[in-house]
Amino acid sequence: MALPLAACTAGREAARDGRRLTDGRHRSAKHAAIVHAMSARVTRSRTRAAASRCHLIEVSHDELGVIFDGLADPLQPVVAVALSSTCEGLRTPLGPALQVLQQRHARARALACKLQMDPYARSKFRNPSVATAELHDMDELACDRECMTEDDMATLGMLFHTNGLPKLSAIWLGHSKFGDAGLIALCAGMIRGISARGVASSLCTLALSDNQLGPAGAEALAAALGRGALPKLVDLILPRNPLGDQGIAALASAVRKLPVLDYLDLEACNIGNKGAASLLAGLTKGEFKELTYIDLDSNRLTDEGCAMILSSLKQGGLPKLGEVGLEGNPVTPAPDGQEPAIVEVVDFLLARQSAD
Repeated sequence: MALPLAACTAGREAARDGRRLTDGRHRSAKHAAIVHAMSARVTRSRTRAAASRCHLIEVSHDELGVIFDGLADPLQPVVAVALSSTCEGLRTPLGPALQVLQQRHARARALACKLQMDPYARSKFRNPSVATAELHDMDELACDRECMTEDDMATLGMLFHTNGLPKLSAIWLGHSKFGDAGLIALCAGMIRGISARGVASSLCTLALSDNQLGPAGAEALAAALGRGALPKLVDLILPRNPLGDQGIAALASAVRKLPVLDYLDLEACNIGNKGAASLLAGLTKGEFKELTYIDLDSNRLTDEGCAMILSSLKQGGLPKLGEVGLEGNPVTPAPDGQEPAIVEVVDFLLARQSAD
């Protein structure tokens, strides 16, 4: 039985619609594959073009390391990281250096967080969320909570080496007991900074009172001073450290030559006549030329040590010295309770000031 014309027409149209749908799906899949292939080719082309434009991949690994080290600031690592991302060819050779930078940044951040716990140091951080960046621009670093360890001092030394802390003018770290090892680590970083960057620290004040510093720490500090690490040092404050005569003898030559040293605090450092002589006897014209104050209170100086200081003054040494602290030393007292050996030194300074 023949189907009605309308039914036949509807069947043919349905078949055509099915074929159109199937063809459309095939065309869509084919189009997507073509687009994906073209996109991959463009990406590869762009990568090759970027690599061809990145002349840094033509530099030797040693030269690339020098460039990276110059930019690898643990306090602001973004520049060095950006360099490593310049092109794909730099990621492999800079991989180990990036890991070192990451570790150093973590150490710097830990130190910044520790400093934020100190009531005084906290006031120097305006935005705690960017503590490492603010440490880069800090002018004064202070911590008086017995919190600085040998590792912290090593981190600080690392920052002097890699960053230089260009705006830092004063360090006040008291009562932390980090000992000789901590000072050795700090000074080693300062010396490496001089060698690596050729720029000395801008530090004017170094205050390390009561940190159990002995002869070994004094030798490390003398080495840093001798290498020109602190040419702008005005105040050297080292009271209540067991430096002894040996430590003072190690420091003496370098400290004498500091060009702008104005204030030297060596109170209660177990200094005897021998140590005082290594520091102050036989001064030449260019030594201690700017020193106005020296504190030798509570040491082991006797009448002999005071007489040596007076002799040095009379010979033209310490031309700008206005005051010397000598109280608490075992000098011979007079019947009236005065201490003639100390009085003579004080009277000479007063007379010199009056004459000037």
